[in-house]
Amino acid sequence: MKEKIVFFLPSLEPGGTERNVVNLINYLHDEGRIVSLVLGNKKGDFIKDVKAGIPIIDLNASSSLRLFFTLERYFKAQKPDIFISAFPRINIIVLAAKIFSRSTTKVMITEHSVFSMLPVIARNAWRRAFARAFMPPLAKMLYPKADAIICVSRGIAQDLSNIIGGAPKINVVYNPIINDTVYELADLPPDHPWFLNPTTPVILAVGRLVACKDYPTLLKAFALVVQTQPAHLVILGDGPEKEALECLANKMGLSGQVAFLGFKKNPYAYMKRASVFALSSLQEGFGNVIIEAMACGTPVVSTDCPVGPGEIITHKESGMLVPVASPEALAKAIVAILSDASLAQRFSTRGKIRAEYFTVKKSVIAYEAIFKELCYTRKKSADY
Repeated sequence: MKEKIVFFLPSLEPGGTERNVVNLINYLHDEGRIVSLVLGNKKGDFIKDVKAGIPIIDLNASSSLRLFFTLERYFKAQKPDIFISAFPRINIIVLAAKIFSRSTTKVMITEHSVFSMLPVIARNAWRRAFARAFMPPLAKMLYPKADAIICVSRGIAQDLSNIIGGAPKINVVYNPIINDTVYELADLPPDHPWFLNPTTPVILAVGRLVACKDYPTLLKAFALVVQTQPAHLVILGDGPEKEALECLANKMGLSGQVAFLGFKKNPYAYMKRASVFALSSLQEGFGNVIIEAMACGTPVVSTDCPVGPGEIITHKESGMLVPVASPEALAKAIVAILSDASLAQRFSTRGKIRAEYFTVKKSVIAYEAIFKELCYTRKKSADY
């Protein structure tokens, strides 16, 4: 009998983790696995990307307390074989609910961000205080209760190991990013005229408009770039910093050369036609967009933040890494690519090769190996 595998997320609002989960469950479903998706709230643009035939269960639970009790009842009633969650707060709630339910379900938790950076990236003062005071001890107490822990980069794994005191259950499995759909979508035309005029290069950035992405540094770098040559900057993504960033672009006299296009379901069409892809983040869990841009053949410049980009890019071989929060270094790297066609071509070619390391298939193979081990130990426990 095939195991019942359940993935859990708060919602399917657009985000890198949500896209990864959709990629995983679609692939597992196609492979004949019994897989379902449980959501705290059934909402989000990515719902329509879940393949027909995959059940989506709505718990209708937003608050942490309501989610805890709802999950406890779910474990008792549904008894899935494997339950997989993401995000630190959610992981803690899931583990607590499993313990109180006395379920034999094997719980896998996944970490997509640097745990020690939670106080920095939290959205408000209350969450920052909670992350600083309570999340580390809660993780140290509950994370070792997980049957497996998956981190999406070596840097995240090391950071988490430092916090919870080391854990042999930690596995590094890179994100499931590249599949045939990426290449098919990349061939579609983007809906902005700047990408139709090859005479003026376009610098592209993709990601939520939040403080940790450090778009002010990108805007300052772009201001230096246009002092040396004509260029446009396109930023895809939504978020709470949008109005402030638009104001900054206007204040810097860049409004006619910068376009904030919001969230785009198909960023690959823009990536394929951009001259340079730029990431200015202060911190990343991994850097999915770097790999997506590489797959589209676009030369990449990224900040060398503590976790993520350095595991993807080999400096001056498959892209450029620059110091965090340095507009001058970011601008210099962008100009180097724009002014040297052979360098751009090398990054394009080697970037494509590197991107193939991060396919959905490779991630699924790694997940399957962990599933097999968990189900073996579950069966062995049941036999005693």
